[in-house]
Amino acid sequence: MPKPLIECPSCGQNVPDGKYCNLCGKPLTLRDSQKVAELEDSFHDQVTETEGPETDTSIDPALLPHFDVTIQDMPSEAAVVLLSGAELIVLDEELDRIIDQTKATRQALQLQQADKGVLTVRAEALREEFERAKQRRHELIVVKEKLPLETILENLDRHEARLSKLEGVAGTLDKDVYEEQRTEILQSIKALQTSLKDAIKTGNKWSKGIKNTLKALQKESSRLDAKFKIGDISREKYESSRARLERGTRILEGGQKRLDELLSQTKKR
Repeated sequence: MPKPLIECPSCGQNVPDGKYCNLCGKPLTLRDSQKVAELEDSFHDQVTETEGPETDTSIDPALLPHFDVTIQDMPSEAAVVLLSGAELIVLDEELDRIIDQTKATRQALQLQQADKGVLTVRAEALREEFERAKQRRHELIVVKEKLPLETILENLDRHEARLSKLEGVAGTLDKDVYEEQRTEILQSIKALQTSLKDAIKTGNKWSKGIKNTLKALQKESSRLDAKFKIGDISREKYESSRARLERGTRILEGGQKRLDELLSQTKKR
């Protein structure tokens, strides 16, 4: 008895019912591959949403992102600012990985020998991972504040640029007006330079605190290895805890790099 004919969703021709079209070779049911395609499209839509115009809204401190790690000698507010920026970089790398794996899963679903069940489970796991990453990204991007050191450096650049412009038009201004403006700018620069000295001391203390915290994480990682090797914890517990420690270390190292870059800028002044 001949198989009933159905319309191929890829080439549009009527062909015998089955897994694949006998004309174009594409799957006759695109349900599984569409799940992965939807995940990929959803990612791009969400990135567009989160990278839209910024709005100046005050955020309840209770809504600020939480971090498991506590940096020695660094106030929690400053740590949130530093680590939020560092984790966003890590998170964007993770989202890139999710998309790459999604594309690979989508391509695998097109193969005749593909295990649809396994690939569908993988697609759902990727979707769940993506949703968690998307939610965390929303939590991180609400942090708009900057570190005091960064703000001081930006203000110094701004006032020095004002002074340079003023010098450039000095010959076109009334002498008293020129001196008045020059004095005001120089006073602002002097006050910022005084604040910068204190901010550098604080920044160096924070940098040392991050290094000490990284050492503590390294010890915790070594302790975890020991517990696994002597059979105190399961492989599943070991792998999940190790992944958490490695991710936390990457975020801390990103924060350390950003702080060191700011401190390096102060040496050029």
